[in-house]
Amino acid sequence: MAAAPDELHESPPPTPAPPELIERASALVKAHPECFWFWHPDARVRYLEDVRLVIDHLREYGDRRAWRSAQELYRCLSPLFKKTA
Repeated sequence: MAAAPDELHESPPPTPAPPELIERASALVKAHPECFWFWHPDARVRYLEDVRLVIDHLREYGDRRAWRSAQELYRCLSPLFKKTA
């Protein structure tokens, strides 16, 4: 029996990020464009998952300064993910 269409798309809605976290992550995207080669110019950080993506790409593609910035951003993000889990 095939799954109903709604069953295939049931994933929790994204969690909106607090404005100060959005601001911080957006500034890091602009400060480290080499880490965000895939980022569309109109794309915006809006959700906690977006912030997590920023952290991951700063760590993977950035230099030491980007990695440290990712660690600072992670410290701000970590308590928020624990609340939503």
